[in-house]
Amino acid sequence: MISIGNSGEKILNTNYWTSDAALRGLCYLSGNAGHWRLLIPKSLPEAASEFRKVKSASIEPSVVIKGHVDVIAEDGSSSPYCISLSRQMIDRALVKKRCRLLVYSEGELVTNIPVRVRA
Repeated sequence: MISIGNSGEKILNTNYWTSDAALRGLCYLSGNAGHWRLLIPKSLPEAASEFRKVKSASIEPSVVIKGHVDVIAEDGSSSPYCISLSRQMIDRALVKKRCRLLVYSEGELVTNIPVRVRA
């Protein structure tokens, strides 16, 4: 079970970084204080790099894997970087709205960008 200590939308601590999911290279999406946090394991440095480059993101039903959710780094191209997540890797229900997405990699805040939730 993933546990997260919060301060509003920010993550203070979590056991995710040493979890089986992180060790297997699975990302995790956690919500708190009306915003979303995407946790990217160190085995996926390109994912953190891609999200560092963009000014916004979206979260929507996956076009890649049925029943999953896509977190998309909106770069204006026809093929933006995308992370597909199983619903088991999301800790609360998604609600359509605009908010912030805080992207973390190995405990470091990579970026804090606007996100549109469409799921």
